[in-house]
Amino acid sequence: MMQLDAPASRYELTAALGTLARAGWFSDRSERTRALIGTEARLRRFRPGEALYHVGDAPNGLYGLVEGALRISVPRDDGEDYVIHRADPGFWIGDAAQFSDDARLVTLIAVAHTTVVHIPAEALERLVDAEPRLYRDFYALTHWNLRTALRLFVNTLVPESDLRVALRLLHQDELAGQTERGVALAQAEFADLVGLSLPTLQRALRRLAEAGLVELGYGRIRILDRAGLLRRCLR
Repeated sequence: MMQLDAPASRYELTAALGTLARAGWFSDRSERTRALIGTEARLRRFRPGEALYHVGDAPNGLYGLVEGALRISVPRDDGEDYVIHRADPGFWIGDAAQFSDDARLVTLIAVAHTTVVHIPAEALERLVDAEPRLYRDFYALTHWNLRTALRLFVNTLVPESDLRVALRLLHQDELAGQTERGVALAQAEFADLVGLSLPTLQRALRRLAEAGLVELGYGRIRILDRAGLLRRCLR
């Protein structure tokens, strides 16, 4: 269930929108579009393990990740959830179900203490009724997320474990803004994301570390040589 906090101050909301304006889909919008969306924005906070929504839920708006992380999963045909992505700040989601007026296709779980900007469904209706051109911006979000999903899918099909791990590291690093702190991923979670057993993932990471390409830390992997890691993917 959604964790509703005390109403955020204007300062907190402005700071959150400023964070989202530095990366991802929101950063590509015009100042006017960002301002319009900002007028309807609300801050929501979630505890680790708390769901923003589940597969099959009715759409209730858009979410922009400000702080923390989100785990995105879909059900397999056997009913088990399959984790497909770990989202970092700057990520937006909720557009596909919202604008098709259909059920949610994925489950969204907070991995850490997480803050999101929420644009409620009724607020989105007001926005696009008043400014129909905003549909182009929201279609751009759908395109952004489809591009990410296709890239994740194709990279998961790579048979060689070292290459699959390297490709995912480069992608996660890019989505996180290539921070010096590295990619915040526990190895067990990383293994799920790349579809490898934990021992297979650990062996692949050790080989990359021994080659001087990455540095392994507790719950974090830092890329030391991005160009070298990319060359390893291209060879």
